[in-house]
Amino acid sequence: MQIHKKILVKPPTVSTIGNPASWWLPARIDQPELLDLGQGSPGEIQTSLADLGRINRYLGGIEAVTRHLYPRIRTHTGNVSIADIGTGAADLPQNIAQWAKRQPHRPHLIGVDLSAHHLAVARSHTQNFAQINFVQADARELPFQRNSVDYVISSLFIHHLTPEQVVALLRQLFTIARCGLIISDLVRGCLPLWAFKLGQPIFAHSPITRYDGAVSIRRAYTPEEFLALAQAAGLAPVRVYRHWAWRMTLVVDK
Repeated sequence: MQIHKKILVKPPTVSTIGNPASWWLPARIDQPELLDLGQGSPGEIQTSLADLGRINRYLGGIEAVTRHLYPRIRTHTGNVSIADIGTGAADLPQNIAQWAKRQPHRPHLIGVDLSAHHLAVARSHTQNFAQINFVQADARELPFQRNSVDYVISSLFIHHLTPEQVVALLRQLFTIARCGLIISDLVRGCLPLWAFKLGQPIFAHSPITRYDGAVSIRRAYTPEEFLALAQAAGLAPVRVYRHWAWRMTLVVDK
């Protein structure tokens, strides 16, 4: 059963983000991941990206975005443009393109990533999808004009940024998006960290994934912290939903 819940509690202030609330909520860390550092051979990177695709497919990462995106796409009468920030191996664009084959809409999808290695893997995975294009760019300086795409989406990217960087990025994405933002990520906590370690034999075949996955959970925010960052960025109306397998999704409609 899928679980999603809007967060209505009073969020923390940006200055207190990352402070531990109890024994089950570790302090947030800012520690680089191996994929961020570009470590690993092309084959090792591809194996790690395949792990991330498996995790997203079976542990709710794709649905945490698409369950909010698909109803919005259906309301459009014409074509829809979607930019996926930090696309990695383009798992999200591929899933959206597959879904669109059964729909009257044919969304134009743009995968954005800074890593040339990631984009090489993404292009190899999407050769049969002419509606998916890619842009190599730093998320802090995206090459998009104001209101240039309908929806900006992202998964497993926000935790790579400091609180100040998250605020700046959300402001930029809100300017770019014509219709709204749908941004999903992990939830920080001891329970997801323990669950990830137990599930490593199934989901994390790569040593890179095993290292990066644990670091990612420690770098992640809580739903309350994510809401506080969005409010600090001036986004409104903003909602944050909880999803199963310790995922959360921020949704902003313009």
